[in-house]
Amino acid sequence: MDRLDQLFARSLREIQAHAGEPAQTETGGFLINEAAQLLAAMRLWAQTQFRSDQAVRDMLEALDEAALERVAADLRALSSTDSRAAGGTVTATMRLPREQLMAIASYALRAL
Repeated sequence: MDRLDQLFARSLREIQAHAGEPAQTETGGFLINEAAQLLAAMRLWAQTQFRSDQAVRDMLEALDEAALERVAADLRALSSTDSRAAGGTVTATMRLPREQLMAIASYALRAL
């Protein structure tokens, strides 16, 4: 299983490769970083559940808050530092305004 920092680096590279011009702006850079953190956390969850990136894609497309809360709870329930950090990332991202959450999910989906 990959570590959270490895998943973050991979997610960031993949999002940046598909982000285009918005990546050059301060706001775009912020959203891309947030998207990479969320994607890394969700990929860690998917690995622990023996699921693929398709499961992550489905959740990001739906942006179902109850499902994301379950992901965060599943991650926090695991004993590793990475999983607890990933659970916190999902929770913190969910607390952002809906418009910002949708933008972050949109960037994350570019990597999938």
